[in-house]
Amino acid sequence: MIKVQSSQKIFTDAEAAGLTGICVAHLDNFASRRRLGFITRAPQAKEVRTEQRLFSLWDLSVLATLCPPCTH
Repeated sequence: MIKVQSSQKIFTDAEAAGLTGICVAHLDNFASRRRLGFITRAPQAKEVRTEQRLFSLWDLSVLATLCPPCTH
């Protein structure tokens, strides 16, 4: 069961990884295959990651149900 604040509607990939127990790499891979979440792009420095996947509460519930937590 995932417990979040009722006011929070959008979650970053790091927050989603912490809530579901899935590492960020597996989370990103699973979400891209299942078309979950959406990607935001922001102009930043070249070495900084400019893409970030954001998830809704519905996306988190699907992730928690379909993808088991990582054990590594």
